[in-house]
Amino acid sequence: MSDIETPSERYDFLDWLRVIAIFVLFFFHTGMIFVGWGWHVMNEQTIPALAWPMDIAHRLRMPLLFVIAGAGMRFALRRRSVRHVLRERTLKLLLPLVVGMFLIVPPQIYVERLLDGQWHGGYLGFYVARVLRFQPYPAGDFSWHHLWFIAYLYIYVLLLLPLLPWLMRMASRIAPGRWLLLLGLPLGINETLLKSLFPESHTLVSDWYTFNHYLLLTAYGYVIACLPGAWAWLSEFRRGSLALGMASIVLLIASFQTGWVAHDSVLDHIGANVFTWSCVMAFLGYGYRYLSFSNPLLAWAREASYPIYILHQTVIVLVGYEVIHEPWTPWTKYAVILVLAMVACLALHEGCVRRVPALRLVFGMKRMARRRPSRPVGSATALEDVH
Repeated sequence: MSDIETPSERYDFLDWLRVIAIFVLFFFHTGMIFVGWGWHVMNEQTIPALAWPMDIAHRLRMPLLFVIAGAGMRFALRRRSVRHVLRERTLKLLLPLVVGMFLIVPPQIYVERLLDGQWHGGYLGFYVARVLRFQPYPAGDFSWHHLWFIAYLYIYVLLLLPLLPWLMRMASRIAPGRWLLLLGLPLGINETLLKSLFPESHTLVSDWYTFNHYLLLTAYGYVIACLPGAWAWLSEFRRGSLALGMASIVLLIASFQTGWVAHDSVLDHIGANVFTWSCVMAFLGYGYRYLSFSNPLLAWAREASYPIYILHQTVIVLVGYEVIHEPWTPWTKYAVILVLAMVACLALHEGCVRRVPALRLVFGMKRMARRRPSRPVGSATALEDVH
């Protein structure tokens, strides 16, 4: 295995990891209905067994997506200028965000207001009377909800793009090594200093803990993609990264149960972020080792994952609103919501989004291309369109 990536190096594994992370979001957001943490739709009976898996998933799902997005910016800049990348990201991030805030997110808020007894009419009346007032959620009814990921990522593009050529020159002179593990410490310090002052809100305003957390992870993804031989090193060190991640979470859970470590203490924040970063490194290492291949499923999922991400939470909320009123067990409801939401998202994508040029545009997809000679599968440009 070469120590230095070449222009023909395969990066399909990052596409696989992105697709898997978005697939996991179905399980996570369906679980939000049943854990009692306060969400747009909640079942009266909770599923206590979901609490720890949900808490762990919360620490891993979005960090991995932001790291992959940072790596995607590196690959985009290999063949395009900063100005071209900015124009492309504006089209693929800002346009879906704006359209989503007007068309995709409002049904979630409508259902929530119905359940809370804050609205009793139809959707059209709600949209005109409440959504078009543009008063920010939660006091009002205009929001980006789960599309905060797109909003934050676009701002990170604006902030990081001027620095990326300099970061590339600096990182290209550095060899990867165990020092990469130390990148978990700034994440822990950020949480220690800012989480209590600025709790996670995804509202951008006064959300400094979350904003800095994912800004760091996006920058980490870019820097790692610039390090010569980084992917091969992460693959070779994958077992060590995984062992550190598992050890940190086991120690944290044991410490919580014995009372040695308090929730939201400095040790909690540092340990949790060591777990997050070690696991992200492990995902990248195992992904490079075992997922560096392409097939028809990946070719389809690479294109479908972004539109499905945009759609998935609204579909889960709408399906959940109907299902929670049924006299079924919580686990039965969970399974029904999960399956119906997946099927509905696939049907919407296959039946509408991917077939209509205007919808492809507003969902951040490429134009339907005419047939032409294809590039080698898994080339270094495969991640250029990571969002």
